[in-house]
Amino acid sequence: MSETIPDKTHPSGSEAKNATGRFIKSADSFFHRPDGVFWICLFLFGLTVWTFAPALQTDFQYFDDATELQSNAHVNTGLNWQNLRWALFSFDYSTWFPLTWISHMLDFEMFGSVAWGHHLINVLFHAANCVLLFLVLNRMTGVLWRSLIVAMLFALHPLRVESVAWISDRKDLLAFFWGLLTLWAYARYAQEQGARSKVPIVRSRNPFSTLLSPCFRFYFLALFFFALSLMSKSMLVTLPCVLLLLDYWPLNRISDFRFPISDLKRLLLEKIPFFLLVVPVSLAAYVSQKAGGAIFPNLPLGLRAETALMNYARYLGKMFWPADFSVLYPYPDHWPASQLLCAAALIFGISIAAFMLRRQRPYLLVGWLWYLGTLVPVIGLIPLYDQSMCNRFTYIPMVGVLVLLVWAIDDLTKPWRRRTMLAAMVTVFVMGASIFRTRGEIAYWKNSETLWNRTIAVTKDNFVAHSCLGVILLKTNPDKALVEFQKSIAIHPDYAESQRGLAFLLEDDGRCSDAIVHFEKAIQLEPQNGWARQGLGMALFKLNRVGDAIPHLLKAVELEPQVASFKDDLGQALFSSGHEADAISNFLASAQADSAGFGRFLDSMQSDTNHAVLINSLAWSFATNPDPGLRNSNYAIRLATRACEMSGYQTTAYVGTLAAAFGEDSQFDKAVSTTQLACSLASAAGQTALLKKDQALLELFRSHQAYHESAPAMSP
Repeated sequence: MSETIPDKTHPSGSEAKNATGRFIKSADSFFHRPDGVFWICLFLFGLTVWTFAPALQTDFQYFDDATELQSNAHVNTGLNWQNLRWALFSFDYSTWFPLTWISHMLDFEMFGSVAWGHHLINVLFHAANCVLLFLVLNRMTGVLWRSLIVAMLFALHPLRVESVAWISDRKDLLAFFWGLLTLWAYARYAQEQGARSKVPIVRSRNPFSTLLSPCFRFYFLALFFFALSLMSKSMLVTLPCVLLLLDYWPLNRISDFRFPISDLKRLLLEKIPFFLLVVPVSLAAYVSQKAGGAIFPNLPLGLRAETALMNYARYLGKMFWPADFSVLYPYPDHWPASQLLCAAALIFGISIAAFMLRRQRPYLLVGWLWYLGTLVPVIGLIPLYDQSMCNRFTYIPMVGVLVLLVWAIDDLTKPWRRRTMLAAMVTVFVMGASIFRTRGEIAYWKNSETLWNRTIAVTKDNFVAHSCLGVILLKTNPDKALVEFQKSIAIHPDYAESQRGLAFLLEDDGRCSDAIVHFEKAIQLEPQNGWARQGLGMALFKLNRVGDAIPHLLKAVELEPQVASFKDDLGQALFSSGHEADAISNFLASAQADSAGFGRFLDSMQSDTNHAVLINSLAWSFATNPDPGLRNSNYAIRLATRACEMSGYQTTAYVGTLAAAFGEDSQFDKAVSTTQLACSLASAAGQTALLKKDQALLELFRSHQAYHESAPAMSP
């Protein structure tokens, strides 16, 4: 009888299964070691950067990027002592976040105005946050794979696009970066303290030995990181409450909500320094936002409360069904009762279930309260700007929902066979879908026009979106811009920016009477807006209502003294009304404040022959002003040459001004020959006074001396 020899080259099913099990166990063991954790962090960081890499090809956005960064001289000139002082003590732009300002200053130092460099820093911060989130969860819970899944879902979710692709939203990235470091240091403190409490206490003669112990060093480090988070953005003012939640789970410093008063007292005392940091930052944020107009006025308290309730449900909807994202969601006139009831049932239902299951599954309560609590500052009770909700506000709160979800699924699937393989397949599918949607969402951020067109497409009656698109199209497509402003005003007539934008378009089109109506409406809505005042003044000036124009132009300069072009406009009006000296002083101030802008103004003015007298007066002042700081030979020669060209070199005063300009520039040969021409013109025309003055100038130039007025400059 022949013996059957087993075929060792083809292992049986049970052997293959055992081999697979051994491989999975070996891989799991490797990834739980420090070198394995390092490779996980590297993978997570690289995957996040790769997913958001298309953001590097997007532009600065009109919304906030233009005003806070590109046009902000304190930021776009880079890091220096003056800008650093501004960042630390300024409440401009309705808030206080010095670390965020400093990071943007460093961006301009490194990359200038090239958008991809600024986007790169955002992407790197987001990737770092994802790695930190994984490390913090892993340290607190000791559960590697669930911590990784939470971090990956957080990293790749489409809701992250707004925070990453919008350069101005660096504040959320930075705040959570320091917030995560706060959680890491606090976890180390709690764990070190727990280990220390099990060791017999050896009394030391040094009264500071307890404070200097490794345990308390981590506590003070957590406090330091928390201060940096608040200096990046005040979003994490609720973090001390989050620390109390983490004391309950996963740090297990509280066994239940029924614990001794002494334990409660100890844990609350621990948090007092954190709350002491929160109070002044919260007050400063509220005061600065209210003063800067960030808090949306006249919104009924009832609508605010309804919006807050709806937003808790709406944010959950965006997390689980990431579609129709908008950069701005407008307030509705009212919320339907059916939607309010559904939202209330959802929120209160989850809250009750999480509380009832707190002993068996404490992560439900902690994750849910994390979500509810961290959203409180931005949930809508204090309405910010014209937006009912913002995708970027979910950057921190979403972590609580993800922890709740991942830990709950793990518990519910424990009885399942082959759940490891199934979990891996589902995770890969969800991550792939997230990457696909995230990259699709980034495409809408290519530039401001694509972003606001998308916003209009996915929202209803969005008057702010129509207005923003109108501003973007002002130069490239004024006809379409006009339509967008009109749509915005039709939806909400009391939106000042739309009234102002439409007025400027009408003024540029020569319809100054129509423009005045909208400028006046804009001023009624925002009396302290200098641009509306300037627009109204220039519209009146173009209608030859100079007396009516000057008060508005004066008010514009008062409201916006840093805008040099307003001084040019005021100068024109003053000169036309016969106030030549005041006009010249405004032009000189403009030239000092913004030489490039003043040069553009001169270019536009020199094309109009009606401005010959004004051009000559300016040239004379630049050539002969008694203040050396206000003299400018280049401007003087340029303007005097243009005035002479306009008159065919036949006006004695203009030729004399050109001679003075050459003298100021030390071109004395040209000054002499030009003055001789002026003398000939004056003699032929019988202009005795001018002839006498030009002859005096001739002698001065022959001795190589320039002519300067000893009194306020007057044209010859």
